[in-house]
Amino acid sequence: MNTKITLILIFALIGLASCLKPETFPTEPAIKFESFSITQDSGTLVISFTDGDGDIGLLESDTTGSFAPNQKFHHNLFIEYYEKDDAMGWVRGKDLSGNDIIFLYRIPYLTPNGNNKALKGKIEVVIEPTFYNPISSQSDTIKYRIKLADRKLNESNEIESPVITR
Repeated sequence: MNTKITLILIFALIGLASCLKPETFPTEPAIKFESFSITQDSGTLVISFTDGDGDIGLLESDTTGSFAPNQKFHHNLFIEYYEKDDAMGWVRGKDLSGNDIIFLYRIPYLTPNGNNKALKGKIEVVIEPTFYNPISSQSDTIKYRIKLADRKLNESNEIESPVITR
């Protein structure tokens, strides 16, 4: 008797699952801040993402055209660094040469198998060797602005981390 009920439940669940529509998302990536954690001087940033056509990430061999090393889209995850200046408010953090600090990453190639290419997941990056600017007197209160690009060069929404204090 229990076997019969179990089989009926399994077939009912299979029937119900076959009626569910697959998730759909816009073709431009969309991101959302999830978390930031500190381990000594490095930081781990986690964002969630969706992408309707599943073209997130780059192959190691993607190094020509828009993905060439000297091009903007050689990287596909952009993390701008900001510090809270006591007098001016939020300002871009600068390196020793006076250039804006930006952490650039290449997210590995992701494309699902099958007909439904929609992607939903999380990206975790470790910002190291330091997640803050050790040469700045204003680096005790920071935040990041984050953006993701797909292989069609569509850029996601831009998000900000919460304020990070160390």
